[in-house]
Amino acid sequence: MTEQAKKLHLGCGRDTPEGWINLDGSWNARLAKYPTLRRLAKTLRILPASLLDIPWSPDILIHDVRNPLPFQDNSLCAIYASHLLEHLYLEEAKRLLRECFRVLQPNGVLRMVVPDLRAIVSEYMGENPFGNSSDERKEISRADKLNMRLLLRNPEPPSGNILYKVYTALKDFHSHKWMYDAESLITYFKWANFVDVQEMGFHHSRIEGIEKIEQAGRVLNGAGICVEGIKPNRIQ
Repeated sequence: MTEQAKKLHLGCGRDTPEGWINLDGSWNARLAKYPTLRRLAKTLRILPASLLDIPWSPDILIHDVRNPLPFQDNSLCAIYASHLLEHLYLEEAKRLLRECFRVLQPNGVLRMVVPDLRAIVSEYMGENPFGNSSDERKEISRADKLNMRLLLRNPEPPSGNILYKVYTALKDFHSHKWMYDAESLITYFKWANFVDVQEMGFHHSRIEGIEKIEQAGRVLNGAGICVEGIKPNRIQ
């Protein structure tokens, strides 16, 4: 592993910046490595065409983050994830935080971006609306908007081929399982033994080159919060 590739991007999706190990476990990431199989899935309508038509990099490292990370102890200098942790059940999220701690080098940095539960609740209470402010969104009731922000379930059942419906039901990775505010996420970072844990601003980070990977639309205007922690030289 080169020095430039010691930074890990968890749940990268289509965002695969150079200098990072970009890891994802989705169908699209897997099928990107097999173009013929991808075309077959589209022809047979096994997966929705809307998903298969989106280009994905074939260089993504395929891995399910609910399993132990495929890296040695103390092998990475930084880990970044944006809008990933909330897709895991709390116990799965806690295991992932511990895995991040294991694979980071001493003084390595973990940075997580998640939707801000406090901002979502504040909007529901009639305070500080954020994000999409179009006329169409203004017509939605506060309760419906709250459900959309929480994304605990999609408003409609899965569509498409029966195989895709079964896959969606079994994997259930696109809905949110647990939500966080800054205080709770900081608590779980500390539970995983990270130190100097704090909420950070957009592009304000102890990870060099964070601007190459962090997107404004996932952080600003109430879209998300950033929490960072350091792996200490010794566990307290």
